[in-house]
Amino acid sequence: MAKSFNELAARAKADWDGDTRRVYEAASAEFEEEVRERAELGAVLAAARKGRSLTQPALSQAFGVQQSEISRIERGVGNPTTATLLRLADALGHRFTLVPNRH
Repeated sequence: MAKSFNELAARAKADWDGDTRRVYEAASAEFEEEVRERAELGAVLAAARKGRSLTQPALSQAFGVQQSEISRIERGVGNPTTATLLRLADALGHRFTLVPNRH
């Protein structure tokens, strides 16, 4: 019996064919990139908030975004809507810009 999730996963992956492995690797890479981008966005928003000497509760109260959502976004684990991001950017004196995909 596997002692950890990683051991169990490794045993399951050992039986995969080439196509399955390629799909898994592509999906994993895409997921890792999304996680990295969310963390980067959160760090930028946290820095902008701190640059304005605002606490999360103060930003929440002033601009109508729940403090818990601000926290999740800043930690890179939230899934904010475009409207939420635009409100936060406006509140912090920033704007969002679309840039070409790096892929």
